[in-house]
Amino acid sequence: MELVLPLSHRNWTRRSVLGMCVAGLGLPACAAMKDSTAAYGAKVTYAKGTAIHFPDFDLTYLGSRKEPSKVYPRGFTYEDFRVSKGSRSTTVSWTGGTGLVVPCAFKFDGQKYQLMLAFGGPGVKLKNNELIVAKV
Repeated sequence: MELVLPLSHRNWTRRSVLGMCVAGLGLPACAAMKDSTAAYGAKVTYAKGTAIHFPDFDLTYLGSRKEPSKVYPRGFTYEDFRVSKGSRSTTVSWTGGTGLVVPCAFKFDGQKYQLMLAFGGPGVKLKNNELIVAKV
């Protein structure tokens, strides 16, 4: 499809400008309608309350919480996620602990997975709003 614009902006009507804007806004909407299932092992952006659809479950970030500790004076910060499919649901809590950042192992419907925040493996640093889920 070729877009033909009038040679002079004086020939542009409000209707033609509006039509171009609507057409331009429609393209991203069409792209968003593609399959929105996240792949295992891929970086995924997350936000509080927004479900990420994986092939076997949905993952929703619930937020972070601080827990005191007798052994570690600063306490621990946990990142809580809900893993669900249909009526089945469980909570997975990831923490960086005392600095040793490792994946959080969890099991859902008999299958083992790993939730990775901060680091997604050797040489893979994740942003604060990125995660990786791996099927083990």
